Amino acid sequence: MSFEFIDSHCHLDFSPFSGNEAHYLQKAQAKGVSKFIVPSVNQFNWANVVSLSEQHESIYYALGIHPLFISSDHQAEVTSLKQLVSEHRGKCVAIGECGLDFWDKESNRDVQIDVFREQCFLAKNYQLPLIIHSRKSHDHVLKILREIKPEKGGVIHGFSGSLQQAEQFIRLGFYIGVGGVISYERAIKTKNAISKIPLEKILLETDSPDMPLNGFQGEVNTPDNVVNLFEYLSVIRKEPKQTIANIVYKNTTSLFSI
Repeated sequence: MSFEFIDSHCHLDFSPFSGNEAHYLQKAQAKGVSKFIVPSVNQFNWANVVSLSEQHESIYYALGIHPLFISSDHQAEVTSLKQLVSEHRGKCVAIGECGLDFWDKESNRDVQIDVFREQCFLAKNYQLPLIIHSRKSHDHVLKILREIKPEKGGVIHGFSGSLQQAEQFIRLGFYIGVGGVISYERAIKTKNAISKIPLEKILLETDSPDMPLNGFQGEVNTPDNVVNLFEYLSVIRKEPKQTIANIVYKNTTSLFSI
Protein backbone atom coordinates (compact mmCIF):
# COMPACT_ATOMS: atom_id res chain seq x y z
CA MET A 1 0.00 0.00 0.00
CA SER A 2 1.17 3.49 -0.80
CA PHE A 3 -0.18 6.53 1.00
CA GLU A 4 -0.03 10.23 0.25
CA PHE A 5 0.47 12.75 3.04
CA ILE A 6 0.52 16.49 3.71
CA ASP A 7 2.48 18.07 6.54
CA SER A 8 -0.09 20.67 7.54
CA HIS A 9 2.31 22.61 9.79
CA CYS A 10 6.08 22.84 9.36
CA HIS A 11 8.47 25.79 9.65
CA LEU A 12 10.68 25.13 6.64
CA ASP A 13 12.16 28.62 6.76
CA PHE A 14 13.71 27.89 10.20
CA SER A 15 17.16 26.45 10.86
CA PRO A 16 18.37 23.85 9.94
CA PHE A 17 16.08 23.82 6.88
CA SER A 18 16.79 27.37 5.71
CA GLY A 19 19.02 27.28 2.64
CA ASN A 20 18.74 23.50 2.41
CA GLU A 21 14.99 23.14 1.90
CA ALA A 22 15.28 21.03 -1.25
CA HIS A 23 17.07 18.27 0.67
CA TYR A 24 14.37 18.04 3.33
CA LEU A 25 11.57 18.29 0.78
CA GLN A 26 13.04 15.43 -1.25
CA LYS A 27 13.49 13.35 1.89
CA ALA A 28 9.82 13.82 2.77
CA GLN A 29 8.55 13.38 -0.78
CA ALA A 30 10.37 10.04 -1.00
CA LYS A 31 8.09 8.87 1.82
CA GLY A 32 4.91 10.12 0.18
CA VAL A 33 4.64 13.63 1.66
CA SER A 34 3.49 15.67 -1.33
CA LYS A 35 2.51 19.06 0.13
CA PHE A 36 3.65 21.32 2.97
CA ILE A 37 1.94 24.19 4.79
CA VAL A 38 4.47 26.70 6.19
CA PRO A 39 2.98 29.16 8.71
CA SER A 40 4.77 32.39 9.59
CA VAL A 41 5.25 33.74 13.12
CA ASN A 42 5.68 37.52 12.67
CA GLN A 43 6.66 40.28 10.23
CA PHE A 44 10.28 39.11 10.16
CA ASN A 45 9.52 35.90 8.29
CA TRP A 46 6.51 36.80 6.16
CA ALA A 47 8.71 37.43 3.14
CA ASN A 48 10.58 34.16 3.75
CA VAL A 49 7.51 31.95 3.62
CA VAL A 50 6.21 33.74 0.52
CA SER A 51 9.58 33.22 -1.17
CA LEU A 52 9.65 29.52 -0.26
CA SER A 53 6.24 29.01 -1.85
CA GLU A 54 7.46 30.71 -5.02
CA GLN A 55 10.54 28.49 -5.20
CA HIS A 56 8.78 25.17 -4.50
CA GLU A 57 5.51 24.06 -6.04
CA SER A 58 4.73 21.77 -3.08
CA ILE A 59 4.88 24.58 -0.46
CA TYR A 60 1.92 26.72 0.61
CA TYR A 61 2.06 29.35 3.32
CA ALA A 62 0.11 31.22 5.99
CA LEU A 63 0.58 34.80 7.16
CA GLY A 64 0.16 35.62 10.81
CA ILE A 65 1.51 36.82 14.15
CA HIS A 66 2.35 34.15 16.74
CA PRO A 67 1.35 35.14 20.30
CA LEU A 68 4.92 34.70 21.55
CA PHE A 69 6.43 36.78 18.72
CA ILE A 70 4.32 39.94 18.82
CA SER A 71 6.43 43.05 18.20
CA SER A 72 6.58 46.00 20.59
CA ASP A 73 4.53 48.05 18.13
CA HIS A 74 1.83 45.45 17.63
CA GLN A 75 -0.69 47.84 16.09
CA ALA A 76 1.71 48.70 13.25
CA GLU A 77 2.48 45.00 12.79
CA VAL A 78 -1.22 44.17 12.49
CA THR A 79 -1.64 46.97 9.94
CA SER A 80 1.26 45.56 7.91
CA LEU A 81 -0.26 42.08 8.08
CA LYS A 82 -3.60 43.32 6.78
CA GLN A 83 -1.86 45.03 3.87
CA LEU A 84 0.19 41.95 3.01
CA VAL A 85 -2.80 39.61 3.10
CA SER A 86 -4.69 41.98 0.79
CA GLU A 87 -1.84 41.65 -1.74
CA HIS A 88 -1.21 37.91 -1.48
CA ARG A 89 -3.79 35.27 -2.28
CA GLY A 90 -3.12 32.16 -4.35
CA LYS A 91 -0.66 30.15 -2.26
CA CYS A 92 -1.54 32.06 0.92
CA VAL A 93 -3.92 29.44 2.32
CA ALA A 94 -4.50 30.61 5.91
CA ILE A 95 -4.01 33.23 8.60
CA GLY A 96 -1.46 32.00 11.12
CA GLU A 97 0.25 30.95 13.12
CA CYS A 98 -1.83 32.98 15.54
CA GLY A 99 -3.63 32.47 18.81
CA LEU A 100 -3.02 32.73 22.56
CA ASP A 101 -0.28 31.40 24.82
CA PHE A 102 -0.86 31.83 28.54
CA TRP A 103 1.87 29.41 29.64
CA ASP A 104 3.88 32.31 31.06
CA LYS A 105 1.76 34.15 33.62
CA GLU A 106 3.86 37.28 33.00
CA SER A 107 2.80 37.46 29.34
CA ASN A 108 0.77 40.45 28.19
CA ARG A 109 -2.54 38.71 27.76
CA ASP A 110 -4.44 41.82 26.71
CA VAL A 111 -2.07 42.44 23.79
CA GLN A 112 -2.25 38.78 22.76
CA ILE A 113 -6.04 38.90 22.79
CA ASP A 114 -6.14 42.12 20.74
CA VAL A 115 -3.75 40.76 18.10
CA PHE A 116 -5.57 37.41 17.92
CA ARG A 117 -8.95 39.07 17.53
CA GLU A 118 -7.62 41.22 14.68
CA GLN A 119 -6.40 38.07 12.91
CA CYS A 120 -9.75 36.34 13.38
CA PHE A 121 -11.46 39.29 11.72
CA LEU A 122 -8.84 39.23 8.96
CA ALA A 123 -9.52 35.53 8.32
CA LYS A 124 -13.24 36.27 8.24
CA ASN A 125 -12.84 39.19 5.84
CA TYR A 126 -10.75 37.20 3.36
CA GLN A 127 -12.55 33.89 3.87
CA LEU A 128 -9.38 32.10 4.97
CA PRO A 129 -8.98 29.43 7.66
CA LEU A 130 -7.00 30.07 10.85
CA ILE A 131 -3.97 28.15 12.12
CA ILE A 132 -4.35 28.56 15.88
CA HIS A 133 -1.74 28.12 18.59
CA SER A 134 -3.53 27.63 21.92
CA ARG A 135 -1.58 26.86 25.09
CA LYS A 136 -3.22 27.13 28.51
CA SER A 137 -5.82 29.30 26.77
CA HIS A 138 -8.51 27.07 25.21
CA ASP A 139 -11.41 28.78 27.02
CA HIS A 140 -10.27 32.24 25.91
CA VAL A 141 -9.74 31.06 22.31
CA LEU A 142 -13.19 29.45 22.25
CA LYS A 143 -14.82 32.61 23.56
CA ILE A 144 -13.24 34.74 20.82
CA LEU A 145 -14.12 32.25 18.08
CA ARG A 146 -17.74 32.07 19.25
CA GLU A 147 -17.94 35.85 19.14
CA ILE A 148 -16.27 36.47 15.77
CA LYS A 149 -17.41 33.28 14.01
CA PRO A 150 -14.77 32.98 11.24
CA GLU A 151 -16.69 31.04 8.56
CA LYS A 152 -13.75 29.09 7.15
CA GLY A 153 -12.83 27.65 10.55
CA GLY A 154 -9.27 26.39 10.74
CA VAL A 155 -7.11 24.06 12.77
CA ILE A 156 -6.12 23.92 16.41
CA HIS A 157 -2.39 23.37 16.00
CA GLY A 158 -0.57 20.75 18.10
CA PHE A 159 -3.66 19.88 20.08
CA SER A 160 -3.00 18.43 23.54
CA GLY A 161 -6.32 18.83 25.30
CA SER A 162 -9.28 16.72 26.34
CA LEU A 163 -12.09 15.15 24.31
CA GLN A 164 -14.50 17.79 25.60
CA GLN A 165 -12.20 20.62 24.46
CA ALA A 166 -11.67 19.00 21.04
CA GLU A 167 -15.42 18.64 20.58
CA GLN A 168 -15.98 22.32 21.40
CA PHE A 169 -13.54 23.37 18.68
CA ILE A 170 -15.05 20.90 16.21
CA ARG A 171 -18.53 22.33 16.82
CA LEU A 172 -17.14 25.70 15.74
CA GLY A 173 -15.95 24.22 12.44
CA PHE A 174 -12.33 23.57 13.39
CA TYR A 175 -10.06 20.64 12.71
CA ILE A 176 -7.73 19.14 15.30
CA GLY A 177 -4.02 19.21 14.46
CA VAL A 178 -2.37 15.96 15.55
CA GLY A 179 1.36 16.10 16.22
CA GLY A 180 4.12 14.43 18.17
CA VAL A 181 2.25 14.45 21.48
CA ILE A 182 0.42 11.23 20.51
CA SER A 183 3.75 9.35 20.46
CA TYR A 184 4.17 9.79 24.23
CA GLU A 185 2.75 7.19 26.61
CA ARG A 186 1.87 9.82 29.21
CA ALA A 187 -0.44 11.68 26.78
CA ILE A 188 -3.41 9.54 27.79
CA LYS A 189 -5.98 12.37 27.78
CA THR A 190 -5.03 13.60 24.33
CA LYS A 191 -4.77 10.13 22.78
CA ASN A 192 -8.21 9.33 24.13
CA ALA A 193 -9.55 12.50 22.51
CA ILE A 194 -7.91 11.72 19.17
CA SER A 195 -9.29 8.17 19.25
CA LYS A 196 -12.88 9.37 19.61
CA ILE A 197 -13.30 12.52 17.52
CA PRO A 198 -14.49 12.13 13.91
CA LEU A 199 -11.66 11.11 11.58
CA GLU A 200 -13.04 13.77 9.22
CA LYS A 201 -11.78 16.41 11.66
CA ILE A 202 -8.12 15.37 11.95
CA LEU A 203 -5.00 16.82 10.31
CA LEU A 204 -1.41 15.58 10.67
CA GLU A 205 1.41 18.04 11.39
CA THR A 206 5.03 17.79 12.47
CA ASP A 207 5.68 21.38 13.64
CA SER A 208 9.22 20.84 12.32
CA PRO A 209 11.82 21.55 13.58
CA ASP A 210 10.03 21.40 16.95
CA MET A 211 7.70 18.90 18.65
CA PRO A 212 9.87 15.74 18.22
CA LEU A 213 8.38 12.27 18.51
CA ASN A 214 8.99 10.12 21.56
CA GLY A 215 12.50 8.69 21.49
CA PHE A 216 13.85 11.60 19.47
CA GLN A 217 13.84 14.34 22.10
CA GLY A 218 16.64 16.82 21.56
CA GLU A 219 16.83 16.01 17.84
CA VAL A 220 15.59 18.12 14.95
CA ASN A 221 12.12 17.12 13.85
CA THR A 222 11.68 16.93 10.06
CA PRO A 223 8.63 16.93 7.75
CA ASP A 224 9.09 13.28 6.72
CA ASN A 225 8.11 12.35 10.28
CA VAL A 226 4.49 12.96 9.32
CA VAL A 227 4.67 9.34 8.11
CA ASN A 228 5.66 8.18 11.61
CA LEU A 229 2.84 10.26 13.08
CA PHE A 230 0.46 8.46 10.74
CA GLU A 231 1.65 5.14 12.18
CA TYR A 232 0.91 6.32 15.71
CA LEU A 233 -2.49 7.61 14.60
CA SER A 234 -3.24 4.25 12.99
CA VAL A 235 -2.66 2.51 16.33
CA ILE A 236 -5.02 4.90 18.12
CA ARG A 237 -7.81 4.72 15.51
CA LYS A 238 -9.92 1.70 14.57
CA GLU A 239 -10.23 2.43 10.85
CA PRO A 240 -8.09 0.70 8.17
CA LYS A 241 -4.84 2.50 7.36
CA GLN A 242 -5.91 3.31 3.80
CA THR A 243 -9.09 4.91 5.08
CA ILE A 244 -7.19 7.00 7.63
CA ALA A 245 -4.63 8.15 5.06
CA ASN A 246 -7.26 9.03 2.47
CA ILE A 247 -9.55 10.95 4.82
CA VAL A 248 -6.78 12.91 6.59
CA TYR A 249 -5.34 13.89 3.19
CA LYS A 250 -8.79 15.00 2.00
CA ASN A 251 -9.34 16.95 5.24
CA THR A 252 -6.17 18.93 4.62
CA THR A 253 -6.82 19.69 0.97
CA SER A 254 -10.38 20.70 1.82
CA LEU A 255 -9.47 23.05 4.68
CA PHE A 256 -6.67 24.81 2.84
CA SER A 257 -8.21 24.61 -0.66
CA ILE A 258 -5.06 23.07 -2.16
